[in-house]
Amino acid sequence: MKKLIILVLLFSLIACNSKPKPNLQLFSPEAFAFNIGDAWEVNASVNAKGFEQKENNNNFDIKLLFTVDLITPEKDTLRKIFSDSLASNQKNEFIDVPIEAQIELDTTFSIGNYKLIFEVLDKYSKQKKSAEVNFNLTTD
Repeated sequence: MKKLIILVLLFSLIACNSKPKPNLQLFSPEAFAFNIGDAWEVNASVNAKGFEQKENNNNFDIKLLFTVDLITPEKDTLRKIFSDSLASNQKNEFIDVPIEAQIELDTTFSIGNYKLIFEVLDKYSKQKKSAEVNFNLTTD
């Protein structure tokens, strides 16, 4: 009986001390296009949370890799029009982080409705998620 009680207590302690598994989530995507004369500047972002964090020397490290695809009004897809990584560390655990992209489109891109697709990979947990956001190129 004592062995059973010890086993139950041991399993309870292990369960209480285990960290929740990472669950990568992307939220609040935004994109805006600005006419800068001879081109368009597109600023886009999405927020990420639920990524794995490595504790190292009392700091928390994260590593996210991301690419952005562009879908034109004609439904053509330009793959990996933007790519970057976000590697950061800080003393406190991360709650969420912004992921940002800045893309320049020349005058060969027509007026219309476009879509950006963020593909984000959490390098530590190997989770991959995507988020979409629409934006317009207009004459205004």
